[in-house]
Amino acid sequence: MARIRTIKPSMFSSLTVSAWPTDVRWTFAGLFTYMDDYGRGLDEARLVKAELWPMDDRMTPKKVDEHLSLIAASGPLCRYEVAGQRYFHITSWKEHQRVNRPTRSKIPTCPTHPSGGDDA
Repeated sequence: MARIRTIKPSMFSSLTVSAWPTDVRWTFAGLFTYMDDYGRGLDEARLVKAELWPMDDRMTPKKVDEHLSLIAASGPLCRYEVAGQRYFHITSWKEHQRVNRPTRSKIPTCPTHPSGGDDA
């Protein structure tokens, strides 16, 4: 099933987001389509690159990983590991997305932010 996500206009005037280079902003905006219904995703730069930058040969998984690191250092993205697998989530997901009929997440909750989203 296709996911439809929205980006609030306030993202464009966010002091945090506007401090990033343009490519990083685009990666962050794209994460809203990559994440599941609870704002979680596999922290694998190759998958993120394939999903968000499929036709852009100048964008590499290494560059995408640098983007993710910068976004995480600024706060809106939390990277975590469970049972040896790396994941991430958008820390303010519930503030920005209203999912009508969420599909149960296959990704475990973040141990640092366990209230980041319910699986039910």
